[in-house]
Amino acid sequence: MTEPIAGRYRPVAPLPALGGVARELAVDQVADHRVAIARIAGGAQTAAVERLLEAHKAARQASLAPVLDVLRLDDDTIVQVEAQADGPLLSGAVMLPQASAVLVAADVADALAALHAAGLVHGGLVPDAVVLDASGRPVVMGACLAMAAAIATGVPAPTAADDMRALGAILYLLVTGREATQPPASPASLTADITPALNGLILALLSDQARRPPPPAALVAERLRVLAGVELPIDLMPAPVPSPPLPMTPRRGISDAGIAAIVGGIALLAIVLAVAAINGGDLLNDDSTSDSGTTAKIPTFTLPAADSLILTVTGDALPLPGVVTDTGVIETAPVDTFEVFTEPVEPVPTVTDTAPMDPGTLTAPEMTLEIG
Repeated sequence: MTEPIAGRYRPVAPLPALGGVARELAVDQVADHRVAIARIAGGAQTAAVERLLEAHKAARQASLAPVLDVLRLDDDTIVQVEAQADGPLLSGAVMLPQASAVLVAADVADALAALHAAGLVHGGLVPDAVVLDASGRPVVMGACLAMAAAIATGVPAPTAADDMRALGAILYLLVTGREATQPPASPASLTADITPALNGLILALLSDQARRPPPPAALVAERLRVLAGVELPIDLMPAPVPSPPLPMTPRRGISDAGIAAIVGGIALLAIVLAVAAINGGDLLNDDSTSDSGTTAKIPTFTLPAADSLILTVTGDALPLPGVVTDTGVIETAPVDTFEVFTEPVEPVPTVTDTAPMDPGTLTAPEMTLEIG
């Protein structure tokens, strides 16, 4: 009778080898259930093999058989202990109905997607690596054993594209009942009820061209469920294609910039006219002609103090008609500069509706003109 491994796992029967690694059916004498054990002689790469299988132990997915334990024996042999699913192998279920075959392949693609997301690959995916449980759902066994064997022996490790080609071969077998050749014959030429979309997807999975590798596992799982008529969750539904915006009707008439320019021009013209009216209507000309025909320049005004106003002109005379002084009315003043001093002006009473103002109370302030 074989001694239990690590005093716990007792081998009882051989299992199909996966990824080039021998496997055995064993009984867990502590938990009292069946497990699958695989032994890998790590040699100089024992630590690397152990790290890889520990990473696989951390990767969990519903269709992926869980790794229960990773052991290192005294002779540097690494033992992987995997839960053994109860049910027939997929290799005994050839020619499933197309809908069932598509759903089984979708679940296997989900398991591969979980491995690939963790940076791992199965490397030995065949129909013997898939067990159909009591509900008919697939459970993928023996993942990462081919990677571990490649590390231990120094041969090139399998890739994710190899996993997808293996999935395509399994789906080809389930749909047509025949092994896929290279190049593969079109599945539609072997079975009449296959849809064009499924036929194209199987051929894409079996592609061995470097420029056209097989599609990724997550995308394949989603596509297979669509082909099976399964309604996808909201987060897996493809995003709606945005519709192009409706064409804009060209605007006719004056643009906004033109309207703004017109309004600004009208406002500027109004200011010019107002200033011209305030200055006697002759703003643009440097010279102005008086009633007597004398040409004089417009006087300029400065305010040096609050109680005086200085007027400066450059002509021969200062035309100030109607200026009232103490001595009378002065029509002109033959000087260039003079000052007008004013007395403080009394505030004008506020006119209200209830108390009308008496016109007689308003008086004009006195002005004194001094000729300097």
